[in-house]
Amino acid sequence: MKIIVLSNVYPPAEDSWQTTELLRWIVSNRAYDEYLRIVDVGSGTGVLALTALNELVSKGGAAWVLAVDHDYNASMNTRLNLVNNGLYHYADVITMNLLDAIRARFRLDIVVSNPPYLPGNWNEDWRIFGGPHGNDVIKQLIRQVCQDKTSMLILAQSSLSNWEESINYLGRCGYKLVMIKATHYFFEDIITMVFDKV
Repeated sequence: MKIIVLSNVYPPAEDSWQTTELLRWIVSNRAYDEYLRIVDVGSGTGVLALTALNELVSKGGAAWVLAVDHDYNASMNTRLNLVNNGLYHYADVITMNLLDAIRARFRLDIVVSNPPYLPGNWNEDWRIFGGPHGNDVIKQLIRQVCQDKTSMLILAQSSLSNWEESINYLGRCGYKLVMIKATHYFFEDIITMVFDKV
């Protein structure tokens, strides 16, 4: 996978690679499903969309992959990396907030996101800060996922941003935690969680 990182776009880091690992495993096991509808929320460089597409194309699977980011520069970075990896014709890239442009009741098979999750002012650096408690962006995404749109959610979060609350909230709207991977880095644990709609 060839990745170019444009200025002011979050470069793939430990949380990105941990999320790609679980995404690759899940997509690999579902590659022979009839058709997968996958959305990468907060695409940045597009590494998650690229991971899903690489896995699907290599196994002859079929999918519609949508990469979204609220930042136009990140959307352009995703598009550039899809083109450079020969996968652009398999995906759509748009600039929007979370799942705002997805029609109500439009079913998605997988939503994957490595959103900004550190506590801090989102306006200071939207790439890493997810609000005062770190989970404001995550809560918005979960509210949208819970509108009966998504079969599976793959979500990266920090131990600093109340990841247990995400599990409880998703549980109340019918999602079960089926897989989790946590790795300790410096001052936090990076936690990638997989939820299935029950």
